[in-house]
Amino acid sequence: MGIIKTMLFGGDHLSEKQEKWRKIFMYLVSGGVTTVVNFAAFLIFDLLVTAKLNVSVFGYEFNLMTLINQIIAWVIAVLVAYLTNRIFVFRSSGSIIKELLSFAAARVVSFLVIELGIFSIMIAICENGFNTPQDSTWFTIGSFAFTYLHLIKILNSVFVVIANYVMSKIFVFKKEDMK
Repeated sequence: MGIIKTMLFGGDHLSEKQEKWRKIFMYLVSGGVTTVVNFAAFLIFDLLVTAKLNVSVFGYEFNLMTLINQIIAWVIAVLVAYLTNRIFVFRSSGSIIKELLSFAAARVVSFLVIELGIFSIMIAICENGFNTPQDSTWFTIGSFAFTYLHLIKILNSVFVVIANYVMSKIFVFKKEDMK
């Protein structure tokens, strides 16, 4: 139990180098949990909401429900990410409101640039560049059929985890607030 507690919460007995590696490991765990939460929320919405809301922007037609789904999954994931980062990664004792606002602002940047921007570009490339229908199955695991949309979501999540760590370390969790 001692090693698990140390990995989760750190400790005064860890060297600076050990604490650095603990933070990176816990960030990856936190990012993995957040990614799973984001993906699960996305899948649940995708399965429950079958309505289509096709719109055309700059001659590109897409289903607006897909972007609404992305927004809902993002909001849920940001809340989970903040809590896990504050408690387990950066072990912060700073102002919750200030941190949460900074955290959310940094996440808005990654959301706009990566979650919506790059996500939409990858969808446009698949749909318009390769004429891939959104519902075409690429492979299945058990009874779940993965489409290119699900694969883009996974790839996009890798970019998000990296960008968010950098922003959290630089802009959100201040060194003086860490235990």
